[in-house]
Amino acid sequence: MKSSTEHGLTRRHFLTGAALAGAGAAIGLAGCTSSSESAPETPDDDTLAETGTADTAPEAAAEPWKVAPEPITDDQISETIDCDIVIVGAGISGLPASMLAAEQGVNVHVVEKAGSYGNARLCTSGFNANLHTEHDIHYDRAQFIADAWSISNGVQGRMSSYGKWFDNSGPYINWLQGIMQSKGYDLVAQQVNGFKVTNDGIGQSGYDSFWTAYASMIYFVDKDGKTLDEGVNPDWTGIMAEYAEENGATFHYNCPAVQLVRDGDGPVTAVICENEVGDFIKFNAAKGILLATGDFAADREMMGYYNRSLLKASTTIAETKNTGDGHKMGLWIGADIDDFACGDCFPFVGVTLDNKRPEGNTSKSYAAFASLPVLMVDCTGRRLAAENLPFQGFSIPKITATPDGAAFSIWDSAWEQKFPADYPRGDYLSMNTAEQLEIDLANGVIFQADTLEELADIAGFDKDIFLRNVERYNELCAGGVDLDFYKDSVWMTPIDTPPYYVSKHIVSITSTRGGLKINDEMQVLDKAGLPIGGLYAAGNTAGSFYGNVYPPNIMGTGIGHGQCFGWLAVKDMLGMEVL
Repeated sequence: MKSSTEHGLTRRHFLTGAALAGAGAAIGLAGCTSSSESAPETPDDDTLAETGTADTAPEAAAEPWKVAPEPITDDQISETIDCDIVIVGAGISGLPASMLAAEQGVNVHVVEKAGSYGNARLCTSGFNANLHTEHDIHYDRAQFIADAWSISNGVQGRMSSYGKWFDNSGPYINWLQGIMQSKGYDLVAQQVNGFKVTNDGIGQSGYDSFWTAYASMIYFVDKDGKTLDEGVNPDWTGIMAEYAEENGATFHYNCPAVQLVRDGDGPVTAVICENEVGDFIKFNAAKGILLATGDFAADREMMGYYNRSLLKASTTIAETKNTGDGHKMGLWIGADIDDFACGDCFPFVGVTLDNKRPEGNTSKSYAAFASLPVLMVDCTGRRLAAENLPFQGFSIPKITATPDGAAFSIWDSAWEQKFPADYPRGDYLSMNTAEQLEIDLANGVIFQADTLEELADIAGFDKDIFLRNVERYNELCAGGVDLDFYKDSVWMTPIDTPPYYVSKHIVSITSTRGGLKINDEMQVLDKAGLPIGGLYAAGNTAGSFYGNVYPPNIMGTGIGHGQCFGWLAVKDMLGMEVL
């Protein structure tokens, strides 16, 4: 058998497309700032990709990822494996699917590009599971669907998919909790253990119900009863992989999928993978193939095509192996794809004025006080948005309404008297204390000035624009109503007591959300809107869920619906009942 390189078909050719030579190069940001070099410190900080600029987005006609390579012929196949189900990707969405398939006794094989299963993230999510209702926590279906559709996605997503998740997430969480408990672990709703993420708004002073935030995060509990609020997050993806293997699933690591097999307009019958020595293995799947290969944030050319504004995300904690492999394989056999993608972004990563993270670990990811709803302006000194947007909401105006994806927080030395008494003191990303303020001043992620003019000089604002905006903001504070952005009045406090503080922050992207179009059975659709037999997608490989905005008011939605939809895909393959 000839190797892939002998045929001119390298792994890079299959997985990244034909024209990505410049995608990994560092490119300076356009607009007001220079490029960033470091990733933010977060619990799930996996890898650092390079910086970019909206100016690097490809032209609309350049779509090399849609160009299919030459089909791999039977004489190139070194091994053929017959099975019932193949799951492509041992990550957040693929693992629950592998667990259920193995549990049902079918012959399931999991192929994974990396050398191990995917990393555990912060949480899962869902609605009206036993762990909610036993604590009298209830979510209203109609209200959730209307809010998710209208506020988060601007009526762009498919409403029926929100109902599908809402109805099935409770049963999925109940099933998952039972497995976790059998292993000595557990799950807990965020409302029960009381742990909050930065600026989620819920229960905080200044939260406005207009933003309709949903506290739907569900944390994993280790064998000692500890969870994320104590800095502990169990290796829950490892627990999932172990459970699937114990029940008969076979995992193939360092074995990326490179092509799907489809005869004309017929069903997809197989997936071809490449092992570590370059040999091709063909997996014939009698019941179905699930694409759960993650997102395409590590393919900057592809990401820029489907959402140009995401190139303003100055740093990334996305996984470098997530180059849209599943998306590309689906496109090559006739699948349709969302017209645009959105980004899951952290909005307040504190940086120096030249966009660097401070050395050492004395500064948190977010600088002290800078992620609170204080005055925020862009690089010219112009106010951006309602600063009390919940959770990750401030990411959106930063990457869509600024030249460079950066913003600056402004407050004064009377913060202790002006902030509401119950302002958030911090969490896993931030620490809002006077002591941390001094640390961040020393590290150069916060600056202090005796006058607003001096502050403008430090930050590089247009002085006239900045001073006018502070004057306007102070006038609104005096009037008690934010007529420009309608931030809650409890956070409308004037900037009038020197010394003054400024802190720069940038957006960090974790992943793209959007992908191959699917129906409510998780079947991949072709360009006529019809299902492609035998092919399913879930998680960040699947589309038809989000618009061009990740819903910042629904916490954990990417992980939660991705896991649930992978689980439902297997149910459909096996003819099992779903809600």
